[in-house]
Amino acid sequence: MTKNAQAVSEPTSAKHYLEEELDALFQQDAEAWRFVQQGSLDGVWYWDLQQPDKEWMSPEMWALFGIDPTTKRHDPVEWQDIIFKEDLEVALKNFEKHCADPNHPYDQIVRYRHADGSTVWVRCRGIAIRDETGKPIRMLGAHNDLTAIKLAEERANAASRETAAANEELRSFAYSISHDLKSPSNTMDMLLREIAIADDGGMSEEQRELLQMAQETANRMRSLVDDMLDYTRLIGEEPVWKSVSLYDVGTRVRDMLGSLVAETGAEISIDENLPNVLGNHTQLRVLLQNLIENAIKYRDPSRPPVVVVSKLDAADAKETGFSVADNGLGIAEAHQHRVFEMFKRLHREDEVAGAGLGLTLCRRVALNHGGDIQVSSKLGQGTTFTVSLPERNT
Repeated sequence: MTKNAQAVSEPTSAKHYLEEELDALFQQDAEAWRFVQQGSLDGVWYWDLQQPDKEWMSPEMWALFGIDPTTKRHDPVEWQDIIFKEDLEVALKNFEKHCADPNHPYDQIVRYRHADGSTVWVRCRGIAIRDETGKPIRMLGAHNDLTAIKLAEERANAASRETAAANEELRSFAYSISHDLKSPSNTMDMLLREIAIADDGGMSEEQRELLQMAQETANRMRSLVDDMLDYTRLIGEEPVWKSVSLYDVGTRVRDMLGSLVAETGAEISIDENLPNVLGNHTQLRVLLQNLIENAIKYRDPSRPPVVVVSKLDAADAKETGFSVADNGLGIAEAHQHRVFEMFKRLHREDEVAGAGLGLTLCRRVALNHGGDIQVSSKLGQGTTFTVSLPERNT
């Protein structure tokens, strides 16, 4: 008998001498073949297609299903009793197609019932052995156990579903709380402003100071609620991927911050070589806006703020991104690990306004895009935030 020429044809180049040695070794030494069979396969079978009720199945094949090989006959009906019915139908269809056309692979993942009732996932592959006319007369097959991989996939999928559900629950809860707080905080601010307007000079200086403190507190509360609402919108959100020009986003943010730039005398430089990335335009705008605003907010009062947004010179070809550098106050090394934590502030409210959520938002956006954000800084010399993103075709 001969194998089909297409299925087992050798390359035009001469065989390597070690390949020839290995072929001879398998023919001369049964132990060598048994080593390969037992060491890299989880079962071998050999089927007589001229007598379809005759099929030899290695002991390893039955052991994979928790079955004593001595209790089984070398008959296909034995394994057909424990394979999942729908998977048997797939395997038989592939078998028929492979017998008719050797270029059609006999290769599928099927499920068997283990003796203990569990499911065994198997990759089942085979090749038809044909006579001189090309008629299939034997079938050689091999099994590989994929159960551990499949169970890991199922656990990962279950964990992903649980995480998605938890994210949705957290988002709904946080949004509800933030939304419910927004109305009374706005009402409080309005009432305080009415009191200030109604003052006809009857208030003492101390009362006016207390009123001003109350208004500032109400403003901080509204700012905190707005930041919380922004953050809840990002929890577990799946970005809609589009090609985004970071240069366009950067210049747009610079325009949006025009009044702050004029007030502080800030200089914002946007690198024209910033890359296009696949991402969510709104989230990337939030990311850049928070980083640039932070750079101006934490400025050194002795000099005008300078902010430089540059393309990331990534050592890894699979990465892209950008950095935002400033000449501001800087961050002490001992505190740098805290900057991305929620509500963590390194300055008092009377020094620098804010709720401590901006950099938390930045980190969330970077994670949503499969990337990362890092900080490097020297106290009194400025800070650089580096955002790395995976390189994707745009």
